[in-house]
Amino acid sequence: MINNSCHKASKRNIGLMELQKLGISDLDIQKLIDNGIFTINSLAKASKKELYSIKGLNDRKAEKILSLAKKRVPVGFSTLKNYLKTKKQQFHISTLNKTIDNLLEGGIESSSVTEIFGESKTGKTQFCHILCVSAMVDNYSFVQTKKVIYIDTEGNFRPERLIEISEKFKINFDFLINNVFYARAFNTEHQFQLLVAAASITAFSNVALIIVDSCTALLRTEYVGRGELFLRQTLLGKFLRNIQRLGEECNIAILLTNQVVTSNLDGMTFSAASNLKPIGGHIMAHYTNTRIWLKKRTSQYNVMKVISSSKLSEKEVKFIIQNTGLRVVSE
Repeated sequence: MINNSCHKASKRNIGLMELQKLGISDLDIQKLIDNGIFTINSLAKASKKELYSIKGLNDRKAEKILSLAKKRVPVGFSTLKNYLKTKKQQFHISTLNKTIDNLLEGGIESSSVTEIFGESKTGKTQFCHILCVSAMVDNYSFVQTKKVIYIDTEGNFRPERLIEISEKFKINFDFLINNVFYARAFNTEHQFQLLVAAASITAFSNVALIIVDSCTALLRTEYVGRGELFLRQTLLGKFLRNIQRLGEECNIAILLTNQVVTSNLDGMTFSAASNLKPIGGHIMAHYTNTRIWLKKRTSQYNVMKVISSSKLSEKEVKFIIQNTGLRVVSE
């Protein structure tokens, strides 16, 4: 469910092909697309270094392309009035639970990155399933059909859960499966390639939500030990920066799940009684707008706690994982 009475489908800037009229060849435009630049907007915000790194695009041509893009997209100062107009286009995707929505002040916010981390079996993937269905529950018939992109790195995606949730909320399953784009990532390089493909989909479809479950699993297994820690963190930072930029440019809600690790190596713990911490360290913390911790409390229920957010206060709710969603429990 999209929670915002003022929400309208955000316009996708798909004007890269306009560069043809300005003397840029189809081949050079294709090079931009192959490197994850699909819109004039994203091109205007790219750095010279980023364009210089594109194979087959010389420095002179890169500077010309960048100059043409910046003439069409303002990247400087604007008034606060214009900024607030942009903010009004943001929306929230409901968790299909009023108590949890209240905790998150409406749900998962667009144009921002929300991270959910926790141990295995705490409800991270089920939360993703719920959001897939919720994005299809729309009270505003004038809004273009929403799409969801789901990148699965651990193989935990379960379509049968979507069936159960969609039946509860009376969503046509054929409608649902035609509007969820799913891909399994098999290695870190593939994960980056899928993000480029996701950017391509957003350029031509009204994508409301991108889910990556989990964003760190492959990096964690492929880059092991302190010797590869720097490279792992560098790649993680690049992935997070790219997906954050995609969410901001296209007004898309980004939901990332994350694993946890037990460590006594530093003081970065989230509970005096626990030494669990999310993978990714400060890189992950800097690129996420809201961090939610799902933790096991008893055999009867788990706890969802907002531990860091640019707009939310630190609160928590107790919940039970069910096939059709999450049920909040009282004391």
